[in-house]
Amino acid sequence: MKKVRILFLAVGFFITSQAFSQASVSPATFNASGGTNFFTFYRFDWSFGEAMAIETMEASGNLKVTNGILQPGTHNPGANNTGGDWGAEEIKILPNPVQNQLEIDFMSKQKGKVTMTLFDEAGKLVSNRQFDYYGTERIEKWNFGPYPSGAYFLKIQLVPAAGSVAKNSSYRVIKVK
Repeated sequence: MKKVRILFLAVGFFITSQAFSQASVSPATFNASGGTNFFTFYRFDWSFGEAMAIETMEASGNLKVTNGILQPGTHNPGANNTGGDWGAEEIKILPNPVQNQLEIDFMSKQKGKVTMTLFDEAGKLVSNRQFDYYGTERIEKWNFGPYPSGAYFLKIQLVPAAGSVAKNSSYRVIKVK
């Protein structure tokens, strides 16, 4: 029996001495279960068994429930496109066609002053807005309720801060009743 213990100990030591550690450290969670559901243009994620605990609840016996929070994209927050046009991974405009409220999601690492200009189909200026963008995702909401149905063109420009790249793209937005 003593020889068997020594043999298991030796084999265990040999296996652990040959193990390699991970090459890089990055944020990660372990989920026992979960899923994703799409509802119109929103995405809902849920999971069970996340490592990031916010609150732990215990019942009598051995039942323990821990709440966590999903943070998709934390391994690569924002896109780093250095081209002159906004990439598909940097801006999402939805829903299109729009009835009332248009949502413009910025997910770029570039920094600077953003100007959004809305033109009607004839090229006439309808409205514009401007804000400072710090390279940390932002959602802008634009009320299309008062505008008549038709095609609009949304021009989005970024005048870069030091170390960033200028961006300039136009998007066709359809307004429906």
